[in-house]
Amino acid sequence: MKKICLFIFSLLMLATGFAQYKNDNVLYKTIDPQLLCNALKNNKTYLLLDVRSPGEFSDTSSSPVYNLGHLKNAVNIDVGELGNKLAGIEAYKNKPVYVYCSHSQRSRRASKMLADSGFTHVINVNGGVTAIRNLPQENCLTSLLETTVGYKIISAPVLCKKLKADENKVLIIDVRSDSAFRHITTAANINAFGTFKNSINIPLAELQKRRAEIPPGKEIIIVDLFGGDAAQAAVLLHENKYTDISILLEGIVRMYFTDSKELICLQDHYISPVSYKIISTADFKRLIDINPGYLPLDIRTQADYANKAKDNWRNIGHLQHAVNIPAGQLAKDINSIIEFKNKPVLVYSFSGSDDLYQAADILTSQGFTNVNVLAGGLFNVRWTAANVNGYAGLKELLVDVPAENL
Repeated sequence: MKKICLFIFSLLMLATGFAQYKNDNVLYKTIDPQLLCNALKNNKTYLLLDVRSPGEFSDTSSSPVYNLGHLKNAVNIDVGELGNKLAGIEAYKNKPVYVYCSHSQRSRRASKMLADSGFTHVINVNGGVTAIRNLPQENCLTSLLETTVGYKIISAPVLCKKLKADENKVLIIDVRSDSAFRHITTAANINAFGTFKNSINIPLAELQKRRAEIPPGKEIIIVDLFGGDAAQAAVLLHENKYTDISILLEGIVRMYFTDSKELICLQDHYISPVSYKIISTADFKRLIDINPGYLPLDIRTQADYANKAKDNWRNIGHLQHAVNIPAGQLAKDINSIIEFKNKPVLVYSFSGSDDLYQAADILTSQGFTNVNVLAGGLFNVRWTAANVNGYAGLKELLVDVPAENL
C-alpha cells in the first residue's frame, strides 16, 4: 500500500504543474533531450540548472528511486529556493539557461519564475532526467550524466535488447511481494502487471537473507512495479559486493508508458496476467488512427468529468467523444455501451487508479473483446503531448479543459 500511495502522490505532484504547459514556447522555450547535446555545443556560455532537491542531485535522497544522477557541470538550486537565490545566477540573465528536474514539472515552474524575473533565454529540458535515462544508451547525453550510485539504471527498450541478445546472461530478480508477483493481491492495479519469464521472485524484505539464491556470473537486473523497491534492492546488493547490477527505470509500470513498437522482443520474455491490453500514449495514438470509431470510456466521477471537482487540479477536461460511466456504475450501465462489445474500447481515468483496472475486468468478464487501458490516463496524455517529440497533436484530443488548467 505504501508503494501505491507514493506512486499516486507523484502523479498528484505532476497534476500541480499542468497549468504551466501553456507557457511552453511563450514565456520560455522547450527542448527535446535528444537535441540538448548539440545545443550545448553551439553555445559557449550557458547554465545547466538542476532544480531538484540537493539529495536528488547528489544521489543521496532517502528514496533511492529519485537518485538518477545529474548532468555534468550543472548548478543545483532547489525550485523551492530559487526565488531567494536568483542573485547567484544573475550573470546568466541574458545567456542560455537550460532548466531540468526529474520529469520536467518542477523545471517548468522554475522556467516561468526565471522568465518572470527577467531572464531572457530560458529553455526547459522536456522530460527531465527520466527522459534522458529513457534515451538509447549511445546518445550523446550518456557522457554528460554523472551518478554515484553503484548500479546502472536502464530503460525498458534496453532491457528488451539485452534479453533478445542473450537471455541466459541475464538474471532478472523481481522484488515485489509474493502476492504481487503472483497477481493475487486485493488491488486490481497491482495484479494487472505481469512478470518476466525465468525471473526469480525474492521480495525486498527477504533479499538479505536469501542472497545465497542468487547465482554468480550473470548480470543482475532488478525489477518491481514503480522502481523504488528495485533501487533499494540494488543498494543492498551493491553493499554486499555484487558488481554487475541494473534496475529497470521506474519499474514495470513505466515500461507500459513506452511505445510497444520499441518492446516487440518482450513478446517472448514477458507474460501478462490479464486479457485486456494496457497501452501507452503512443499506442493510443495508433489505435485512434486505425479505429476512429473507438469508444473512449471515462470512468471518473461525474464531477471530475464535468470539471466540477472541488480540487481544481482534477478539472482537466476529457477525451473527445468520451462516454462517462463512473466506475461504480459500470456493471449496472454496461448495456448502454453494448454496441462496442466487439469494437475497441479505451478505458481511462486520471492515471492508474485501482477502479480503472476493475473497470477493465468488468468489461472483459462481460464479453467485451477489445478492451484497452490507457497507461497513465489523462495525466500522461497531457505530459506526452508537451514533452515527447511528435506528439503535440494529442492535446487536441482533450476537450473542455478549463483555461486555468491548459
